[in-house]
Order: sequence, then C-alpha cells, then structure tokens
Amino acid sequence: MSRSIILLGGPDSGKTNYIGRLWRALDDGTGALHAAEQPEDIKFVLEVTDHLFQGGFAPRSEHSDARRDFEVVVAATKDGPQSRVIVPDISGELWRKAVIDSEIDPDWMSELQRADAALLFVRVGSDQDVRPLDWVTSRKMLEKLGGEEDQGLPTQVMLCELIRFLEDSLADREGGGLPRLSVVVTAWDLVDAGKFEQGPVAYLEREYPLVAGRLADLENLDVQIFGLSVVGGDLKHDADYREAFLEAGLDGQGWVAVRDGDGWRKDPDVTLPIAWAVGL
Repeated sequence: MSRSIILLGGPDSGKTNYIGRLWRALDDGTGALHAAEQPEDIKFVLEVTDHLFQGGFAPRSEHSDARRDFEVVVAATKDGPQSRVIVPDISGELWRKAVIDSEIDPDWMSELQRADAALLFVRVGSDQDVRPLDWVTSRKMLEKLGGEEDQGLPTQVMLCELIRFLEDSLADREGGGLPRLSVVVTAWDLVDAGKFEQGPVAYLEREYPLVAGRLADLENLDVQIFGLSVVGGDLKHDADYREAFLEAGLDGQGWVAVRDGDGWRKDPDVTLPIAWAVGL
C-alpha cells in the first residue's frame, strides 16, 4: 500500500473540521470509503467531533501549540485496495509562511513526495481572506513580501503557490496516471441558491480568478472541484437550523456539492472528495 493523500490550505480554510466530520463517516462506513483499520491515535479527531456534536466548530489550528498529526487507512470495499490518508498538522499559517519563504519543512516535503493525491481547501466568507488590488498587484506582492510585511499576502496567490508545490512534488499514480487534486470549497452552505446552482467552479472564477485560471491550465494534475458543508447549515447565524442540528446529532448531517449534468446537487457522502482523489 503505497498510495497516500495529503490535505492542505490556508488559515481558516476548513481542514480541521472536515477531518472531524470525515472520521465519523469513515468509522460508520456509510459512504464510498470506510476506515480499513483503527488509527493508532484518534484523540485529535475525537476532540474535533466533540465540538461538532455540541453545535460548534473546532478552534483554528493556528491557535494550538500541540502538534496533532492524523493518519487513517481507508478502503472502498472490505478486501479492496487501501490508501493511507495523511493529515499533517501543518496549520494554514505555516503553509502561508512556506509560500512566502518558498520552502517547506523537509519532513513534510518528503510526505508530499510520497503522496499521489491531495485535497486543497478554500473557505467561503473567511475573515482570513486577503484580497489583492488586481492580478498584477498579486504577483508583485508575492515577489516582494517578506519578514513582518508578509501579512498582506493575497489568499489566491497563496493558493496558486500551494498548487505549484503539489505540481512539483506529488508522485504519479500507480500505472502512470496523473496525481489527483480535489479542490474543496468549504462553508458552501453559505452561498445562495443561485450561486449553488452555478457551482463552486463558477465561484472560484468569480472570487479567485487567479486560482481558477491556474486550475484550468494544469497539465500535471487531474483536478476535481467540490463544494462542502461539514454540518449541512449555518450553526452560527441560523438559530432554527442549530436547534434542529443539536436535536438530530452530527451523524447524517453535512453534504458535498457534486456536478450533476449541467447543474450541481447535494450528496450526503462527505467522503467523496477523498474517494475521488485516491481513486478507490
């Protein structure tokens, strides 16, 4: 079993809460993937699911001093092929610094090179989102930023550089196929019905044109784009939904937006971005 997948994204991109929800789905075995064996240490994800069960979200990993890596072996069928899902405890802030310095810790660069798939997260409506003045400004800022002046790194520039990291590092799949990248647009429940129907691809084209253009031009990665709602609705601002969520519990909540013909639909299987990326 040599295949693995790595998750990455900027600050407040939704990685941690997705892992908590993903683990419940893998453990239940109700989706396309199930946990083929119990992880050695699931304290981290259990802490995240506890927050979700209580109707809240886990604190951003930027605020945690403890390193909490997570690894789980997944499979689609009982005796079928397995894949090692690697969740490195690299906060979005550290990914941002890696982009600015054009350098990743050697241990995690080795992990990237062992992987043949990845999930890249971007969140709707994040207060950590940094917007550039224009495309040219974005590129110039990336070239000039450094030291204490790097707070203004535009989010879409950082995402493009993370994609470049993946292009340069991910291994080809067994049989010679291209490495796979699932782009996951989180908090997708916050968009209105019209934007949902247009889909997360159109959202990226509108909100992050630099990223959308980069994804469209990729020749070394096979890309699929998903929308994601970890809990299925807005727990912070929708009191009725929060009450219904607390009464029903976490299991069965959440969905993934997947392409359906010319439109998009909600699928309750939150393992789908992982399942497509690893090809199981």
